[in-house]
Amino acid sequence: MFKSLQSKIILLMFLFISIVIMIVAAFSMIKMEQVYYRGFVEEMLNTISSFGLNINDLSENELQYEGVNKEELQRENLRKIYNNFSIYFSLNNISRKGMILDKEKNILFPSDNNELNEVAQTCIDDAMKSISNYAVSNNPKEENYYFSYIIENNKEEEKDIEFIILIEQSKDYINKQLDEVLMIYLLSIIVVAFITIVIAALFASNIIKPIESIRKKAEMIADGEIEQLQLADKKNAGYEISRLIESFNMMTTQIKNNLNEISSEKNKLETILLHLTDGVLAFNLKGELVHANLAAKKMMKIKDENSFEDIFKKHKIDINMEKIIYLEDWTSSEQMVNIGEAYVNMFFAPYRDEQERAGGIIVVIQDITEQAKLDEMRKEFVANVSHELKTPLTSIKTYSETLLEQDLDLESKNKFLNVILTEANRMTRLVSDLLQLTKFDYKKVAWNKISFDLPELVKQICEKHKIQADSKNQILDCFITANVPEVYADRDGIERVVTNIITNSIKYTGENGTIKVYVGAVHNDAYIKVIDNGIGVPKEDLPRVFERFYRVDKARSREMGGTGLGLPIAKEIIEANGGSIVMNSEVGKGTEVIMKIPCNKE
Repeated sequence: MFKSLQSKIILLMFLFISIVIMIVAAFSMIKMEQVYYRGFVEEMLNTISSFGLNINDLSENELQYEGVNKEELQRENLRKIYNNFSIYFSLNNISRKGMILDKEKNILFPSDNNELNEVAQTCIDDAMKSISNYAVSNNPKEENYYFSYIIENNKEEEKDIEFIILIEQSKDYINKQLDEVLMIYLLSIIVVAFITIVIAALFASNIIKPIESIRKKAEMIADGEIEQLQLADKKNAGYEISRLIESFNMMTTQIKNNLNEISSEKNKLETILLHLTDGVLAFNLKGELVHANLAAKKMMKIKDENSFEDIFKKHKIDINMEKIIYLEDWTSSEQMVNIGEAYVNMFFAPYRDEQERAGGIIVVIQDITEQAKLDEMRKEFVANVSHELKTPLTSIKTYSETLLEQDLDLESKNKFLNVILTEANRMTRLVSDLLQLTKFDYKKVAWNKISFDLPELVKQICEKHKIQADSKNQILDCFITANVPEVYADRDGIERVVTNIITNSIKYTGENGTIKVYVGAVHNDAYIKVIDNGIGVPKEDLPRVFERFYRVDKARSREMGGTGLGLPIAKEIIEANGGSIVMNSEVGKGTEVIMKIPCNKE
């Protein structure tokens, strides 16, 4: 009920004013009763003083009536005194009563009252003990005040209590007065309560309105909408509220600036992660996936998996998240795993919050498939070079030792020397090709690019290899399919490539085979297409035919004198001159090689 600030302010103001009124009422009533009591006491004492009763008067009266019974005389005198006593003390037997008692506390007047209550007797006893000869009883539990006064005989020889005056004053009058005052104060509380509620509501509204505006703006900030409080929001607000609104506006400005910076950094980070070739996964302490960039999803083949365990168990990767996060010796971990045909390197590292408490784990995934392939190729390359060099060296060594150790005839010597020369030439070609590839790798080849007639060059090459094709009863034809513009490239390099492709076709095409060479132009490129009906290349080997030392049939290639470097060199030369080379083949049906070279743009 009193949860709102406005209701609390109204309640507090009401309670405060009501408590003040009640305190004032209680104080006023106490003071009124005290004033009434003091007035009663003063009235009694003043009346006693003016009444002028003393024992001497009684003695003189006694002398005038000699022979008269003393007790009768005294009683008659007391009756006269009581009559005056009733007048002086305003006795009405309703709100105020009076009695005259002897020293034994027997009631003398009025004669119809013959009993004293305990409070009255106590009051008389107190008066007898008092040096001022009077006492007043004001017991809050009683409905009356009691005033007692001792009248003494002033003759020194007969000094004694002569009689006692007792006044009983009812509290009804003062109680009625106090009840009226109390009612006035209660009515005041009701009126003040209404006025307080109205004033407090208006006062609280002026405070609550800007605070409510701040609350709504705070909710907008929580929802991502950051706006400042306008000056109108400070209307009728006090100094403190105005300062609060100004501080709130400063805060919103700072928050907006900070959010802009955070958003900018977030966008940068997201852009970096989005285009990062390395995969990044982030997990919280529960092992839940909180972030994964596209590269990570692609490499880890993540679809519906959303936890550390699901993702890594899917690929049978044995890694314990708790060990990485909590064990000091496992501050990070690195693993290289195979996922399908790809090789990836994973780096696991925990991350912490501002209080240096463990927050989760980051996994950085690097695709090292190319590096693994290159490493494999390097190993294969070294093995191939070693083998290619070892074979001719073995032949040279064997035939040389035979020449030295045996006495051979001239014909045998010449035969052995020819073998040695052939193997040496083979080594020379191999080393030359390796050096050529090294120059390509380090960009140290000086290309002599010129404009030349490509169809004419291809015709010349075909003419040169006509005899080689005829020796196998092969048909080698060259066709110019269009008016081919001059090309701009290194003529010697292009000649080497075309020669290599045509000789390969002659080499791997059987007896009575056909080799067709086409020269034409498409858009801004001239092309050379060499088609044969030779043995062909298996489909699975086609992607690797341009790799160094790769052979489809290694044994047969070596028998034919190949080094496995011809096609890689051809590819390097064509691409260095801005062209391209592709091979299409089918086992048993033949091979098609297409080379494109840019035409001269001048």
